[in-house]
Amino acid sequence: MFVEVTRLFTVVLLTAAGFLVGSDLGAADQTFAGIGGMLGCLIGYLGGGLLGRMLERAVGVVERRVERVPLPQVLAGMVGGGVGAALGLIFAVPAAVYLRPEISLPIGGLAIWLMMYLGFRVAARKSEELFAMAGLSTRPLVRARPYDDTEGFLVDSSAVMDGQLRPLSRSGLFRDDLLVPRFVLDELQGMADAGDERSRRARQGLETLEVLRREAPNRVYVVDDEVPEVDEVDAKLVALCRRLQLRLLTNDVNLAKVAELQGVPAVIPRRLAADLLPGVLAGETIEVALTRPGRHPGQGVGFFEDGSMVVVNGGADLVGAGAVALVVSSIVPTSAGRIVFARINDARERHERPSTDREVVPAPSGGPDSGHH
Repeated sequence: MFVEVTRLFTVVLLTAAGFLVGSDLGAADQTFAGIGGMLGCLIGYLGGGLLGRMLERAVGVVERRVERVPLPQVLAGMVGGGVGAALGLIFAVPAAVYLRPEISLPIGGLAIWLMMYLGFRVAARKSEELFAMAGLSTRPLVRARPYDDTEGFLVDSSAVMDGQLRPLSRSGLFRDDLLVPRFVLDELQGMADAGDERSRRARQGLETLEVLRREAPNRVYVVDDEVPEVDEVDAKLVALCRRLQLRLLTNDVNLAKVAELQGVPAVIPRRLAADLLPGVLAGETIEVALTRPGRHPGQGVGFFEDGSMVVVNGGADLVGAGAVALVVSSIVPTSAGRIVFARINDARERHERPSTDREVVPAPSGGPDSGHH
């Protein structure tokens, strides 16, 4: 189609040119004008096809080269080239006024071409700074069209710190992109430097992101987009999900509910892992390291590798003592996963307290250990 349209315009142009040349050669005889028009039409038909194919190949070369150049550089280069051409025209106009046309036209054309080329190169090289001055970003994640809701998840700190993210991603259940906002990374770094119980989980979360970036089938990106009009981290996450049209990956049940009320789909990996992992049965023997005291006096709390909480009544003295043999008493499902209650697997303890242990269910607060913001 491109070649045929080019040929059409070439035929019309050369037919008119041949007619004018024939008219000049035979001013008194219109035969020369007709012959010139016919010759121009023939040459235009043959040469137009050749010219169209050459232009089509040239456009293909330009297209392949442009594909290697980021779009922000192309846009900045075009603007810079236009500004350079305008500056070159400023030099060309005085030359056209004060010099002979034979000299001024080449000088003016050269000046416009040089300034246009210089403007294109400088603007393309400084495209990131130019977009930043205009309040825009050249990051790959900021695109003209929003993300489709099947392309990725925006991840918050509770999902990063949870133990399920790595096995779920490696299993292929999460093949979509994982996008971590910069302010979530800053939050994780602050928690990792705090020196409390959450600092260990925050450091593990940062290690998880690095492992997923290298080994998992997902692509892990850091989103530099900011939401300056919002101060609270949870509100920033929901606003950014709406802006990029992404799903939210979080273990904070309350945040998931707020997001869904605002039209943002939310996925809770802890709940998904609890549905997929093999169940723990009452009476089964397990080994878990208790890492901190529970909310109620005498309780010790540990975690499975998948992040499920294990509560041991009377296990406060065993916190930090390494893996402890336990017997599962009961399993309590919660909105964010499950809580496993267990007792110490010791004959003396069972003899002294045969069945007096009562599981005290911690008051749910958006899921076990989900308060992250």
